[in-house]
Amino acid sequence: MSVQIESDLKEILIRFEQKLDKLSENTNDINLRLTKVETKLDAATEDIKEIKSTQKTLSSDVSDLKGVKSLIIPIVVAVTTSILTLVIRTIPIS
Repeated sequence: MSVQIESDLKEILIRFEQKLDKLSENTNDINLRLTKVETKLDAATEDIKEIKSTQKTLSSDVSDLKGVKSLIIPIVVAVTTSILTLVIRTIPIS
């Protein structure tokens, strides 16, 4: 029992060519999409660097504010003491 297959070699080569062309188109499409993804990743990386820089600056500013906050109470006490001292000195002693 034998099976006989008859096909024109030209037709087979044309089908192979069409499939190869389709694969080439798909590859080009994938390359374009990959390029877009890489571009977006580069932009995201730059954004992350900028965010880290801003975070570092904000952390520095917050620590500076904490230092100023710790000075507020002594300043208030010193000013209040000075005012009270001036008020007491202006009261005449009989």
